Amino acid sequence: MDSAYGVLGSEGDVREWHYQPVDKNYVVREARTLRELDQVHHITHESIVHAGYMDEVKGGRLITYPHLDTSPLTSILIAVDGDRVIGTNSLTADGPLKLHTDCYFSDETDAVRAEGRRLISSFRIATDPTWLTHSSSALVMDIICFTFVLAFERFDFDTMLCTFNPKHENLYRRLLAARTLAHKEAISHGQVSAGAVLMRIDRESLPNRFLAQVQEMRAHYLAPARRETPATSSNKIEMTPA
Repeated sequence: MDSAYGVLGSEGDVREWHYQPVDKNYVVREARTLRELDQVHHITHESIVHAGYMDEVKGGRLITYPHLDTSPLTSILIAVDGDRVIGTNSLTADGPLKLHTDCYFSDETDAVRAEGRRLISSFRIATDPTWLTHSSSALVMDIICFTFVLAFERFDFDTMLCTFNPKHENLYRRLLAARTLAHKEAISHGQVSAGAVLMRIDRESLPNRFLAQVQEMRAHYLAPARRETPATSSNKIEMTPA
């Protein structure tokens, strides 16, 4: 698959933006190959099993939204330590395949669409629970910041919809000014059963402190390599007056 936003293709295809923390030994970038996508499915499985929301399955893979994995409107982010994927998140733009939130919060998602806002969704944020080289919280923060770098660079969005475990609701409210749209005590996805909260993140409401972190990452650590597809956004990260 060679998509308009993300790239999954043959080994050696290096069209991506990447973040190399100066004090860590991992890189955050877009997935390049189907082998890396397979590792994404593996760490998704491992993180959900580790959290206690499903039993281990044969093959150790959890494929949550396969129709979005192969969508030309999806970017799959990974953190890589050597050749090992240790973290991931995904972005997709609204389109014919809709968003992952349509699977369980279709009415709420349609209500935001009716506002006329340009929608994207962020889904499948996960880290490998067996990776102990650095703080997992620092890794998660790098993944979140890189998610928004790509959201600004690749997607002309107004609102990002996300689903999280309810125990993380307050974190995203504080960090991203996310607003809660709905709760579900339990949703079942294959062998996974867990509570979920649907949250919206409006571009104009992102806190300046977080935007500064995104801008620093974008300005100092990103390097485009053979970017052959045009960006769909104005590339501006606009901070609001305090």
